[in-house]
Amino acid sequence: MFWCHNINRPEDVFVPQQLSSTLEDYLEAIFRIEREKRFARVRDISGALNVAKSAVTAALRSLSEKGLVNYEPYEPVTLSSEGRERAERIALRHRIIGDFLSNVLGLDPQRADSMACGMEHAVDRDALERFVCFLAFVGRRREEGQSWLDEFQRFVREGVDDRTCQECIQEYLQSVGTDTESEKA
Repeated sequence: MFWCHNINRPEDVFVPQQLSSTLEDYLEAIFRIEREKRFARVRDISGALNVAKSAVTAALRSLSEKGLVNYEPYEPVTLSSEGRERAERIALRHRIIGDFLSNVLGLDPQRADSMACGMEHAVDRDALERFVCFLAFVGRRREEGQSWLDEFQRFVREGVDDRTCQECIQEYLQSVGTDTESEKA
């Protein structure tokens, strides 16, 4: 069965959480550090997010009040069960978007990762489901030997019919502008 046709994932994987993007970043950072070291310290989180230790302390207090982290001043920090579940969902959204940006759009993996970090907070359920469906579709097509994605990536690098990708972008933007202007009339 094609996975996207009947998504068998928990609903909340695709639903943005009721946390600020900043607090989601803290959860994700703690999740990554905890996977590596079993727990996180304020200095680890500060270094991972490039923020002041005082900012980390304030975020940890907030996350602790929400029951998402186990935090006491000067002690190691760990995720609660609910915090770990949320962090896993955030990390999954990050991976899905990063995979799309890198493997479909052909962005440098570091740039894709950085952009995914910002986008993971703004993408709603429907858009994320479409990312997953598209990635699944692309994966099946590659397995079947169809190379339209390779052709797209070559088009981005080299252009087509003596036209660069940039020229095609300008042409597209002009057509969109023309359509928009005709709708106003």
